[in-house]
Amino acid sequence: MTLSALIRKRDTGNLATAIPAISATQPKEEAATVAGIATVAVANPEEEKTAPPAKVGAGDTATASRWWLIHYPDRDPVEVCCCPEASHAGILGEFPDAVAAEPFTPTVRQPSAPLTASEEAAIRAWLALIEETDPAIIAAVIDQCQRDADARDYFTGRAAADIQKGGE
Repeated sequence: MTLSALIRKRDTGNLATAIPAISATQPKEEAATVAGIATVAVANPEEEKTAPPAKVGAGDTATASRWWLIHYPDRDPVEVCCCPEASHAGILGEFPDAVAAEPFTPTVRQPSAPLTASEEAAIRAWLALIEETDPAIIAAVIDQCQRDADARDYFTGRAAADIQKGGE
């Protein structure tokens, strides 16, 4: 089969897009050879549909997210949680050294046992110590600690450390 036959679209007889790419390091005085050129053929059958463009608007998951993975050129990516949700532009504005940011859904590690009454009391005492009085936020923290082992570890650790400091 010839190259032209390979890059023709099926049943239409139309040529697909073919883009020759020449290495940027090739000296200008040398002529390009077939071996030095890579050709990329892109052919989309008619029955394939493309995804609709992402909607743009506040609260839309395509443009705003609570969880972001921030990429840096010189270190590992950092996970960031935003409340309220942040837009892509807002995240890059907050982290000017970042080279990229992408929304993601965090992995939730399930607790191996239910939240004990003493753990809940310690978390509530810590929330009172930091002067958190909003019942909705307190309920959200307790709910998250019941479902997420990492959140429980964080809040019980903060409660133990900060309550001990406050008692000294």
